[in-house]
Amino acid sequence: MWVLIKKELLHILRDKGLLIFIIYAFTLDIFLAAKGFQLIPENVSIAVFDEDHSSESRDLISRLKPPAFGSPRLINDRAEINRMMNNSEVVLALIIPSDFQKQLYRGSATVQVLVDGTQSSAAYLSSAYLTRVLNDYSFEIVRRQAWREGVRLYHPLELKSRIFFNPEARDDIYEGLNEFFMVITLIGMILPAALLIREREYGTIEQILISPLSIRRLILVKMAGGMIFLLTVIGLSYIFVLRLWLDFPLKAGLLEFLLTSFIYTISTTGLAFIIASIARRFSQIGMLTIVIFAPMLLLSGGWVPPEALPDWLRAATRVSPLKQFMDIGLSILIRGADMELLIPKMLKLILIGGILMGAGVLLYRRRVLRY
Repeated sequence: MWVLIKKELLHILRDKGLLIFIIYAFTLDIFLAAKGFQLIPENVSIAVFDEDHSSESRDLISRLKPPAFGSPRLINDRAEINRMMNNSEVVLALIIPSDFQKQLYRGSATVQVLVDGTQSSAAYLSSAYLTRVLNDYSFEIVRRQAWREGVRLYHPLELKSRIFFNPEARDDIYEGLNEFFMVITLIGMILPAALLIREREYGTIEQILISPLSIRRLILVKMAGGMIFLLTVIGLSYIFVLRLWLDFPLKAGLLEFLLTSFIYTISTTGLAFIIASIARRFSQIGMLTIVIFAPMLLLSGGWVPPEALPDWLRAATRVSPLKQFMDIGLSILIRGADMELLIPKMLKLILIGGILMGAGVLLYRRRVLRY
């Protein structure tokens, strides 16, 4: 059995295309997800049409600064606003009327804010940034007037935030780990399926069927070869990419996470058997993987919060193996939760993996017996 497992490992190492894809996925792809982009908009482009040209309007414009906003683009024509928004040059436009200063001290000043709502989430956050700036500026004006009259104003409610598990509120930690889990899922389906399909493409499946190697041992060899290689790559990525390169403050040890990953690879390997029982060629593996991976990604909670899903779709997250794996992984890696607290989710992940593995092996065994 070890000789056959060694043969599978050599097949993986000699497949340059697959090996390059795996190395990229567990290194650069995770780095780009963590450091390459942010889902929260920063340096929002904004145009300002100041008709007042007063000290108060200039004070308001000076508050539009990084990291929330980029340098405001001052314009002198209202028609220029339409052109800039139609060309996606700015997301926000602030129009300060000519009587802004006069109305400000009368207590009835208004400004107009135009928002490009093409990207609704970015528009919502960008307008929230600007609303906060306007509210702070308004309170500052009221406070100045009260100070002149000898009245001291204070905020009636004092807010003290306490951030657990990620005190610095680093977005790169969650985004990097989220991509790490996605890569494990994707490679966990592609790699075993590739090992299974290769025998059919090379024409060696007929030789295996007439050899003393039973179908059960064939399946066990494919499972063992894929899992050993995948867990090795996961461990190397955990040490050299997450800890050393990205410097994530991970709170779980390597053995704890490898144990969780091993349980999860049972589910991905079961899905790989289902893919291999349907695909006829290696090129079809990618298409079938996307068909399965896309719903898993939607139901995982990594990109779309479960609370944002409809009730019937939110219920489907309970049977998603990726959702269970992400909950367990984030709990032990970021929150430092004890394994005893995660036993219910572990048991659910084992149950889901057992069902997928049983269904996958049954379908693949029937497919092989047709030869």
